[in-house]
Amino acid sequence: MTPMPRIRRRRSAADHGFLAAVMQAVRAACRDGNWIMLLVAVFLAAAMQAAELPSPDLTAVEPRVRSAIEKELAAARLEPGSANAWGRLGMVLQAHQLDAEAEAAYVEASRLAPAGFRWVYLRGVLADAHDPVAAVSLYRRAVELDPRYAPARVRLAAALEKVGLAAEADTHYAEAARLEPDNAVAHLGLGRLALARGEVDGAVGHLERAYGLSPETQAIVATLARARHRAGDRDGARRLAQAARSLPPMIHHRDPRRAEVDVLAVDSESFLRRSKTYRETGQLQPSLAELLRLLELAPGNAQAHFAAAGVYDRMNRPREAASSARRALEIDPDLAGGRAVLAGALFKLGRFEQASAEAERVLADDPADVHMLLVTTMLAMRANDVGRALERLDRAAAAGASDPGLRDLMVQLQLELADALGGAGLHDEAGRRIEQVIEALERAGTAEAELRPLRRRLEDHRRSVRG
Repeated sequence: MTPMPRIRRRRSAADHGFLAAVMQAVRAACRDGNWIMLLVAVFLAAAMQAAELPSPDLTAVEPRVRSAIEKELAAARLEPGSANAWGRLGMVLQAHQLDAEAEAAYVEASRLAPAGFRWVYLRGVLADAHDPVAAVSLYRRAVELDPRYAPARVRLAAALEKVGLAAEADTHYAEAARLEPDNAVAHLGLGRLALARGEVDGAVGHLERAYGLSPETQAIVATLARARHRAGDRDGARRLAQAARSLPPMIHHRDPRRAEVDVLAVDSESFLRRSKTYRETGQLQPSLAELLRLLELAPGNAQAHFAAAGVYDRMNRPREAASSARRALEIDPDLAGGRAVLAGALFKLGRFEQASAEAERVLADDPADVHMLLVTTMLAMRANDVGRALERLDRAAAAGASDPGLRDLMVQLQLELADALGGAGLHDEAGRRIEQVIEALERAGTAEAELRPLRRRLEDHRRSVRG
């Protein structure tokens, strides 16, 4: 277990003399019945017990980060006996990855308020990354203090899994799911543990529930794929395993107490990180709000403009996407991905010549950029240049696409080109395109019922070639 950080008290020789004087004043006040002097003496004695404030190194941090931390240091200095002041200081330090200093502040907050759930819980979160044994102890205490807070039980269960206490972990996952039935991570834990015990049907039930609540979480999709495979559903398992490979490897805990820490971070990377988390969970408006707040503080942040362009694009707001991408490129002309987003937005706006120019600039640097290959495929199709469209689409297929949206677009374009080739009497080539689509969908685990219409189209072209 990680040793508890040392909390140094204010203890010089002068301090000891002063404390003796204070205690003498307490005795005199009690003897004389002077309650005002008694209260003053008690306050001074309590102040002598206060811990030294953390001294984080702030030389390399952004000015607004330094200001935020110094504000909370001043508050704790002003109220050394306030658990909330120390706890708030710990939260701001934790928000900016000053974990050792945050831990010391939380320890003092817990000393001042032993029944305070929040400070014990956030200490557990700090310990979780490097010391699961310490995290288990802290989370257990937190659950004792607030047994109805489901996210604490989920984190305790996950820490128990790490230290090999699966049966106790199962109990806490189950209680979290009872308290909060739509907690996807609790159902994931129950499914994972059931699968480890060989209870396949129970595992599938919990994992299907988790998947319904959070279909974009890689761990859920991948674990459900394993469970379905063990249950004999090999097609479904293959389809899910393929989908899992393109999902971000993150588990997003819905944890309001932990989120209260995250929102206190005011460094640029934290705004970008929060925006990305929101975007990955489909919360586009909060994702955009984080970026706009950052741009109020730092208008020249190219990454923030670029990220905003991507969010606007997903919100189907191409005008704002193009404007944000242009601003990002004005600040950083070599910004990776900036021109690709701009080209896509210009295409959606119908500015095809500009879109083509930007796409070609991207492809000059990266000939295997699938997104731009597909954009230029669509531009060639619009110009009725079937030969160029086929060449670009073949390059995109050879490069491969991990993004499901790009894979779907590639299939759609293959089928549209097959129709064009069939209309021109080139049934052999049209059939070859449909064959490629069927093979790609088979590799992705597509159900046979979805492939039958394509097989019929393929057979129609083959008959035309034979006849």
